[in-house]
Amino acid sequence: MHVGFGYRTFSLLATRNLFKANNLFSMNKMVKKFYPYLLVFLQMGSLFYIAVSASVISNNSVGLLVEATGIFLAIHAIYVVKVKNVNITPTVKKGSELITLGPYRIIRHPMYIAQIIAVIPLIIDYYSWLRVLAFGLLLITLLVKIQYEERQLISHFPAYIEYKKTTYKLIPFIY
Repeated sequence: MHVGFGYRTFSLLATRNLFKANNLFSMNKMVKKFYPYLLVFLQMGSLFYIAVSASVISNNSVGLLVEATGIFLAIHAIYVVKVKNVNITPTVKKGSELITLGPYRIIRHPMYIAQIIAVIPLIIDYYSWLRVLAFGLLLITLLVKIQYEERQLISHFPAYIEYKKTTYKLIPFIY
């Protein structure tokens, strides 16, 4: 009787641990599935707050020029990638190809730096601590997105490793 009880107890514990392991595995899969969307939510939330908390147009000519440069870079990057291939999440779309033309010849993530360039004059012109915090959150989110996205790109495009050696992540000749 005691041996049977031990076996049942062991069986119950093993089943419970297996359930926990499967639960953790499915939880890990769920986190991996929603992580890119969390990054997009943080990015868009930061940009949204910056856009609604003050004017979206710089109040001086230098700021307007910087803002326009960011917008132009974003439009040019989207044009080179082709609108149908733009993906807001840091994942690789099916059937996509590695783009190394246009701004991608120099910078691996021109759309991200374009956002930063376009937003900087707005933070300076309409300064508040909350806007600075939103900008900080945007920067951190974009850097995390870049790390995540580059892991995806390396696993999907073997040539990405060589491409990384000849380009800068965000800022030409610096980073």
